[in-house]
Amino acid sequence: MNLRRDLPSSTEAGMTLTEVLVAVFIMALAAGMVTMTMRPKADPLAEAATRLEHDVASALDLALVTGVPQGLSITEDGYHRVSWQDQAWSPAPGRDVTFPHNVTFDTTRTPTRPESDANVIVPDIILDTTGTAQGAPLTLLRDRQTITLTIAPSGQVTWEAPDA
Repeated sequence: MNLRRDLPSSTEAGMTLTEVLVAVFIMALAAGMVTMTMRPKADPLAEAATRLEHDVASALDLALVTGVPQGLSITEDGYHRVSWQDQAWSPAPGRDVTFPHNVTFDTTRTPTRPESDANVIVPDIILDTTGTAQGAPLTLLRDRQTITLTIAPSGQVTWEAPDA
C-alpha cells in the first residue's frame, strides 16, 4: 500500500482560506450594491403633497396656455380639477385625485364657502390666466402627521411639516 498515492494532493484538497475570503467579500459587495439601489419606503403623506404641488403647477400652466382659468376643488379625501366655462365653474376632463393610505385633507381648517346652491362649484384653489393663484393654506393628515401646504400668488406650493 502506497500512502503517498492514496492521499489527495494539496491542489485537490479544496479551497484555501484566501479563496473563501475572496468569495465572501464578493458576495458582501454584491449585497451592498443591491441594498444601496433599493428605494426607501415612500411616505404617503409626502407623496400626496408632491402630487398636489405638481397638479397646481400643471393647472396653472394649462390656464396660461389655454386662456381658461382653472381651479382645484377640495374634497375630504382628494380633489378634482375644474375650469371656467360659460360663466361658471364646471368639472374638467380627467379623473378625481383620491389619496391612498388614509391621507385626507383637514376640512375643519379649510375656510368654509357659502352653500347658496348645492350644484354650484366653487374651487378652493383658483389659477387664472395671468399666472396668479389664489387659495387658502391646506392641511393634509395621516394618522397624527400633518403637512400644511401654502399656495403663493405665483402658484408655487410650499410645505410645512411640523411633525417631521
